[in-house]
Amino acid sequence: MTEETQVTIEEIDETSPHLETVIALGDANKKTLGFFTEGAFRESARDRVILIALNPQKNCIGYLLYRPVRRRNIIVIVHLCVDPAYRGRGVTKQLVNSLSQKTQNFYGIQLKCRRDYGIDRMWETLGFIPLNDRPGRSKEGKLLTVWWLDHGHPTIFSQAAAQQLESKICAVIDTSIFLELHGNEDIASAESDSLLADWLQDYLELCITDEIFKAINAISDVHLRKRKRLLGDTFTKIHCDRQAFETKFKSLNRLIPTINLHEINEALVRQLAQAIAADYLIFLTRDPKILALADALYENFSLAIMTPTDLIVKLDDVRRDTQYQPIRFVGIQNLTIQLIDSKFDKLLLTNCFHAVDRAEKIADFQRNMRQIIANPDKFKCHVILDSENQPLALIAYCQHKYHELEVTMLRVKRGGLAAALARYLLFHSISVSVKEDRQFTRIIDQHLDEIVIQAIQEDAFVRVKNGYLKANPPVAETAADMSQKLANLAKIGEEYNFCMKIAETLNTPELIQDIGTMAELERCLWPAKIIDADLPTFMIPIQPRWAKDLFDEELAKQCLFGSKIELALKRELVYYKSKSANGGLRPGVIGRILWYVSSNSSFTLGTKEVKACSRLEEVIIDKPEKLYRQFRSLGVYELKDLMTIAKDEPNADIMALRFSHTQLFPNRLTLKRIQGILGNKTTVQSVFRISKNNFGIIYKEGTET
Repeated sequence: MTEETQVTIEEIDETSPHLETVIALGDANKKTLGFFTEGAFRESARDRVILIALNPQKNCIGYLLYRPVRRRNIIVIVHLCVDPAYRGRGVTKQLVNSLSQKTQNFYGIQLKCRRDYGIDRMWETLGFIPLNDRPGRSKEGKLLTVWWLDHGHPTIFSQAAAQQLESKICAVIDTSIFLELHGNEDIASAESDSLLADWLQDYLELCITDEIFKAINAISDVHLRKRKRLLGDTFTKIHCDRQAFETKFKSLNRLIPTINLHEINEALVRQLAQAIAADYLIFLTRDPKILALADALYENFSLAIMTPTDLIVKLDDVRRDTQYQPIRFVGIQNLTIQLIDSKFDKLLLTNCFHAVDRAEKIADFQRNMRQIIANPDKFKCHVILDSENQPLALIAYCQHKYHELEVTMLRVKRGGLAAALARYLLFHSISVSVKEDRQFTRIIDQHLDEIVIQAIQEDAFVRVKNGYLKANPPVAETAADMSQKLANLAKIGEEYNFCMKIAETLNTPELIQDIGTMAELERCLWPAKIIDADLPTFMIPIQPRWAKDLFDEELAKQCLFGSKIELALKRELVYYKSKSANGGLRPGVIGRILWYVSSNSSFTLGTKEVKACSRLEEVIIDKPEKLYRQFRSLGVYELKDLMTIAKDEPNADIMALRFSHTQLFPNRLTLKRIQGILGNKTTVQSVFRISKNNFGIIYKEGTET
């Protein structure tokens, strides 16, 4: 291996004594560099666009001549030449790196190089990617490859793309899958082409790395190469910080030998590193060696490895998983929620939350913020801050209407946490509305981000003339009484008419007996409960150590570190138990859960009580490892915890309960009171189903104020 030459990089002008050496090097290599007049060299020196490399003896051994293209905000390399005696010793790399550092305010660096020079590998090593081919202007018309080194700056186009990606599942595809697209009619190509189905386009964004353009560049057939480049241009290209990429690439190379998997294609490892460095969560491949690494890559980098078929079959699970994947919560251990007052930095709020991309005037935003802050009796405004006190989300609500909470501003800063924060703030708003005994939550912010709108739609808000409206009556009633209550609420005004439609449904006897319909109505009206609906309700005992992490803030405060901060942002979680003594829990059952926190000597308060109610979304029975892979983003369990439940039998079946919309009771019901309601001496040591009447009593006592 040739030792790298350490050089000093300098910028020269027309007075530099090294300019003559630069001209001489250019003339000596004009066959490959192209003709460049002495006058042009001197003019370039006057413009200070020549960098030279000096060896330790202060001799010029190479140069880089470039020009800035202001209208496109890019840098173009005109000449890059190193003395033959110093080639292959890192001089070129140091010249390019110096240029890149010097011109970081530009989008990136472009150059053109003849394909028949055979130095593509050098450009790839320097970080360039091949974009396309163009005929040269020589007599022979030799093809030139256009190479690009990106500086990673957002442009108006990349910002628009980023906004689109936030609402989709983003999956990085490997080179093999890309090259198979629109290929032969074999099984592999058919599986890859299934990713391009029309119905998937609203949910899935396929993304590609720089490595794919390198693979395209290696195709010898000029027509095929052109077709693949045109296809590549239709995909989202991922961008990552070069230093972050190098760090992840080294980490991957350290990981791979530890699990005895050698001879993995380096280009594939580089694709993985780019996906990880750019914070992507899904990587699609059929490479058996990478698929064998799936668990290790998820555990170490939170990157889910899947085949195209796996992704399509499990699309809904994947969508949920990417919202809550651990990588999105890295570095948020010190999140704080702060009430905004007149002392808060208004300019910081403007810079973070002014919706300039949604046609909001900066004066309007500032005027609204001044009104909110100046009237603390009428408005409450909170900001979520990260560990460096940088705002991540903002919510302001007005409390002047007795029957509804009015959310006047709901903003989230774009990034990995945006979707989770939007859902958390919506849930928080509804909870505040319920706590204050209001019947509705209304969102009137006219400059909502698409991520927030998507969360609003998922939470069963109804679009009205000046925003979005949701009914959330904090009551537990029979279907008949609930119908009458909603009918009365519908009389408030025309935009409340949607309540009448729900009331009519509750007056339809056959629908009241339909579990799916009643479950959906309770979701739309959360936290309202229809107590005579035939929704299965289960009393489930849970150990305090799991309760504190899944929903119980009181228990978390008794621990040194409390619960995991990311769980506070999750609306949906999973609880595991043995499949025995299931009390009627089985796959296909949906309904409600009443959580009974059992006793434990490590917790002095808040045990042996019914403390919360959740929606039971799904019951799944399977092997521990399979369940862990399916739901590892929804909770605090490790695989070893599931193995303990399975009594260390990897092939034993256990049960997973997926639940959501947990409501903590302001009034906790003791074991003695539960025994009184149920009329027996139960110790709540296992799951059991309770009747509609008993659920109504427990829920009302737990929530009444």
